[in-house]
Amino acid sequence: MLNKNFMGKLAVLLFSVVLFLNSCSYLPEIYYEKQRPNVEDEHHEFIEPDELQEKLPEDELWEELPENNGLPDDNTHITGAEEEARLVISAVGDIMTHVPLLEAAKQPNENYDFKSMFDEIKDYLERADVVIGNLETTISPPEKGYGGYPRFRAPEQLLEAFKYAGFDVLITANNHCLDGLELGLEYTLDKLDEYGLMHTGTARNVEERNSHLIIEKKDMRIGILAYTYGTNGMEALVPKKKLSYMVNYYNDYRRMTDDIKSMKEADVNLIIVYMHWGYEYHRVPNNEQKKLVEMLANEGVDIIFGCHPHVVQPMELKRVIMEDGTEKNVLVAYSLGNFLASQKTPNTDAGVIVNVEIVKDPDKGISIDRISYVPTWIYKYEQNGKLGFRVLPIRKYLDYEEFDEESTKRIKTVWEETTDILDIEPFELED
Repeated sequence: MLNKNFMGKLAVLLFSVVLFLNSCSYLPEIYYEKQRPNVEDEHHEFIEPDELQEKLPEDELWEELPENNGLPDDNTHITGAEEEARLVISAVGDIMTHVPLLEAAKQPNENYDFKSMFDEIKDYLERADVVIGNLETTISPPEKGYGGYPRFRAPEQLLEAFKYAGFDVLITANNHCLDGLELGLEYTLDKLDEYGLMHTGTARNVEERNSHLIIEKKDMRIGILAYTYGTNGMEALVPKKKLSYMVNYYNDYRRMTDDIKSMKEADVNLIIVYMHWGYEYHRVPNNEQKKLVEMLANEGVDIIFGCHPHVVQPMELKRVIMEDGTEKNVLVAYSLGNFLASQKTPNTDAGVIVNVEIVKDPDKGISIDRISYVPTWIYKYEQNGKLGFRVLPIRKYLDYEEFDEESTKRIKTVWEETTDILDIEPFELED
């Protein structure tokens, strides 16, 4: 007869195999996580953050799409009269706390502080009425410890930094939301509530699953939904009864369409859906993404933001004919890239803030009126032998002369690639 010790070891071995097979798409990241960064060889000379700000002139905060290949003109600011009728939504992509990020945030007193990572980008987020990002990590209690890939566990001080940077909503439906199993998921949502951050995509009970996130601002009602393709095999370790409400999976089409219908019945003016989909590190959307866009658009979704590829993919403004014969614009950003992460796979150091301005017209109702974007770059630097991170708005630093040669070249390349991918032509709105 097999003894209990042997059976326990066998169970651990089988679980490890399942986790590995369900994480194969992350193999490059497994390698990079094991190779600890050599600060002297891999990263760039430190530039004091205050020095960055002092040397740069005041500039426009948004890159306006319709003219000049993404460069803003002199009239991009919203006037006081317009503000009463406008709601500005800003969306960013993946936020992942890899081990180097955790080490960068760790303080001498063993506490954590992530706020400085957002110092150069917070002005861009604070201009919006609603700021949304994809929280691709769980929040963990200190006694459970913290870690990066393959099971992300971050300290609650990360949420403090989100409040500092101006975030309002965090998306929790992604392939890492069960990294701490059901207790980790519940703890994450408890902490989000404690810090006053709205969330959608996962739930602690059936009632919460069926109570959709609706934001009311400036006499408008905005509904936000979120779904993921999977959870890295971790769902096998969660009781099926709990799994039925804990995570929104988009392979359950009926539930997804029911959610959209429920939003409509709640008299929302605009529906946003965050989709965790696509192939990692691919610059173009796959067929599944395109088919899902068609389905969501036809069901009545107005804006679709994509995450998971960790690189920026194209945006598209689709003109959709609804069942009643009316036409509408549907904005699709297939992948917003990485907003904050530490990956070495090509192009994972870039992301984009997409700004969507919603206008309420007494005659025409509520519609998308203006779209703009801010290309971002994750700047890695060395300070006193320790790695640091900053999210930078690229345009503001294009001509900055204090970067080393490698950083100067990279930031210009990211600008060119991002503005090329986010082609301006689809954004000429029709009346």
